Amino acid sequence: MVSLIVAASENNVIGKDGKLPWRLKDDMQFFKKLTTSHVLIMGRKTFESLPKVLPNRVHIIVSRDKNYDVADENCYVINILDEAIDFARTFLGKQIFIIGGGSIYEQAIKKKAVNKIYLTRVKAYIEGDAFFPEISPKDWKEVTRTSFPQNENNEFPFDIIEYERVG
Repeated sequence: MVSLIVAASENNVIGKDGKLPWRLKDDMQFFKKLTTSHVLIMGRKTFESLPKVLPNRVHIIVSRDKNYDVADENCYVINILDEAIDFARTFLGKQIFIIGGGSIYEQAIKKKAVNKIYLTRVKAYIEGDAFFPEISPKDWKEVTRTSFPQNENNEFPFDIIEYERVG
């Protein structure tokens, strides 16, 4: 199964200047718990926005640059999203998470490559330059929703919503 995990504001912003435009410690803990020991697929810009290679996870970076390389045994560079997903499936017993950015999310949703979406809906309107595409209620049904308040750990209130593909 291929899942997508994303945090997006009410206006679907997911990033600004290569960074997350908020601080949500509880969401970061959710991301870590869900993805540790599994396979992450991401675009080059998303990979480069990480402070470091995330521990205990396989990283598959999708880049059109055939010369792009990462010197880390847990990182692989593949040029096409479909091939990245096929390669991720060779890691038996591991879940596959697509973690961004905007164009990778858009491709994965359009190609119906994703069965599940974990959407952190940040309850704020944020300026940004990277966006999550709209998902259609005819294609996705909400399965669970957990709400988190604004507090010392979270700059904004947010919900973590799990969606499953319909049909």
